[in-house]
Amino acid sequence: MRQKTVWTILSIWLLYACSTNNNQWDIDVSSLPAKVNIKRFDLDFYGQPPEKLSEIKNKYPYLFPPKVPDSIWIKKMQDSLFAELKAQVDSVYPDLNNQKKHIADLYKHIKYYNSDFKEPDIVTLYSDWNYMRRAVYSDTLLLLALDNFLGAENPMYKGIPKYIKQNLTPERIPIEIAKSIIETQIKQPNDKTFLHKMIYEGKKLLLLDAYLPDTPDHLKIGYTLKKMQWAKENEKNVWEYFIDQKYLYNYGKNLDMRFLNVAPYSKFYTEEDMKSPGRIGAFIGWQIVRSFMQKNKVSLQKMLTMSEQDIFKQSKYKPRK
Repeated sequence: MRQKTVWTILSIWLLYACSTNNNQWDIDVSSLPAKVNIKRFDLDFYGQPPEKLSEIKNKYPYLFPPKVPDSIWIKKMQDSLFAELKAQVDSVYPDLNNQKKHIADLYKHIKYYNSDFKEPDIVTLYSDWNYMRRAVYSDTLLLLALDNFLGAENPMYKGIPKYIKQNLTPERIPIEIAKSIIETQIKQPNDKTFLHKMIYEGKKLLLLDAYLPDTPDHLKIGYTLKKMQWAKENEKNVWEYFIDQKYLYNYGKNLDMRFLNVAPYSKFYTEEDMKSPGRIGAFIGWQIVRSFMQKNKVSLQKMLTMSEQDIFKQSKYKPRK
């Protein structure tokens, strides 16, 4: 039993080590400039007296729609639940100095592949526990919801499913920022077949490889190490299942729910389901796009403009055994 435990720990450690060793994207960006400008709206707004509202609105006019009355904002400023949340956020993020270093490195990598990229101002706020919108990017502005990065065991997350809580951690801040920017860089596929949607998700994950080369794979896709190990070990079986079931060129939206959407596990309707990670279709799409990039001398930007079908054909994808 002791020997089995040692080998289990060793295999997980090797999985973690291998997932961080992505030499294809290991580039020197030290000479590139990166400005990280963070505005702490969460500190300026929550817990402040009502008489300061006018001053706050002048400082952050883009956060206050004209049709929303001041009474709504004053209620938020004085809400006891937000006061409790503020105490938690302030304790985890008295400042964002550590995060700034990682965000600066992210910006440098984005600039390396996108010379016209301009660093957006980051405004920190609360999303009212909307964990599906942790970062929102629009040109010169990026809204970052700090209440979604307090740590998986934070008491404010009581009642939230474990598979979601595991990704509500500080280390995910640069990942969520990158994802929000990537969403604006990749067009949705015209063809809505399951295969094309898998590869679309794979493109987004491939950009995370390029923009966050030092980030382990399981963190990029939001898996635990154990779930990532299952995905790697069962890659061939999953691919063969998709082919056998004739899913690749299927337009059924139920396949999104089973294999592409965020979920505790993927749904094959077998006893193995709960061992699997959610979004296994995105994982497969990621491996297809990785195979394409390894077998073709194509720039990152060129790949993004290519159709999912062309990427699939030229990937010569053969899942590992």
